[in-house]
Amino acid sequence: MRLAYTHAIIILGCGIDAHGDIGPDAKNSVRLGVDAFSKFGSSCIIMTGNISYKATFKPSISEAQSMKEYALSLGVPADQVFVEAESKDTLGNLFFTKQNLLLPLHITNVAIVRGPNQSSERIHYLANKVLGGGYKYQLIEPEIKRPSEQEREQKSLARAKKWLDGIVDGDMDAIYRLMRNKHPGYNSSLSLDSLQELI
Repeated sequence: MRLAYTHAIIILGCGIDAHGDIGPDAKNSVRLGVDAFSKFGSSCIIMTGNISYKATFKPSISEAQSMKEYALSLGVPADQVFVEAESKDTLGNLFFTKQNLLLPLHITNVAIVRGPNQSSERIHYLANKVLGGGYKYQLIEPEIKRPSEQEREQKSLARAKKWLDGIVDGDMDAIYRLMRNKHPGYNSSLSLDSLQELI
């Protein structure tokens, strides 16, 4: 019988290599998630991500599964770690986590672990847009600072706002339609160049 969870710790994808190994950033995120997991009662951890839509290789394992294996090596019980392996970017991380896990498990309290290459501003924006008003969340921040990622993150946030500002927070149908119509990660007929046209 599956436990009834009151909280979920969502670990956003931070990259994987061609061999299926996660790097230091992802391992740091997992450790932060495991620390939070130990502080919450009746909680689970959700690892997110298949592989980036920009990747030029396909590992034999998803990013989320590789992170799960690392969490298990740290002593987290296997039945309290879930995998979201459909997403190919941060928007997808949150969308498919909500659709496939939070809604079926009836979890409305979450902690989101962001990677050092992800800005707090962008993650807050996407979390509010995807989760909507029925959820409470907090952001778990890494101590690592990556100023070099600031320009890329600003462009990503600007693109997200152009796409999502007109959508009501929490409207999963509208967000999915947007992903299928405008995002090359979820529509194979679109090129990566189509993203740049939005900036």
